[in-house]
Amino acid sequence: METSRTSAPDDDRARMLASAARLREVLRHGVYFLRSMEGAREITSQQVSLLTMLRPGGVRMTSIAAQLGVRTPTATQSVDRLSRAGLVQRDPDPTDARAVLVSLTPLGHEVLEREDQHRNECVADVLRELSEQEVATLDAALPVLAKLAGAEHETGDDAAPGTARS
Repeated sequence: METSRTSAPDDDRARMLASAARLREVLRHGVYFLRSMEGAREITSQQVSLLTMLRPGGVRMTSIAAQLGVRTPTATQSVDRLSRAGLVQRDPDPTDARAVLVSLTPLGHEVLEREDQHRNECVADVLRELSEQEVATLDAALPVLAKLAGAEHETGDDAAPGTARS
């Protein structure tokens, strides 16, 4: 029957929309979960995110703002706070005299490593509550989630080296 063929794209679209809604809900709660580890840490989760995006090297303020989902003045204020704390530095962009590149200082690297270690330990404690099968299922899903985030190389999947980090 012809109607089943014409409804298939609609069914597929409805399935994708339902999956998208579930994924967004799980990721939202995942962000809440990760932020709950913050407690009385040296730096906030947003600052950890900003420092992490600087790991590969200098990043322009406009890129920082876009990746954080904020306006450039807000990103500038965040960078100013981290700069006053000695965690980041601004250098002229060699390709554009009007722009600056923000990068980690040695202290910024140290603080980020400590914060990553703490947060990894917190997540590992929670993962211990899962069964071996649940951890295996989670591990199997990570490359797919990384692909959606554009960060395949961060989970050890070498299928797409050089993919931009999000």
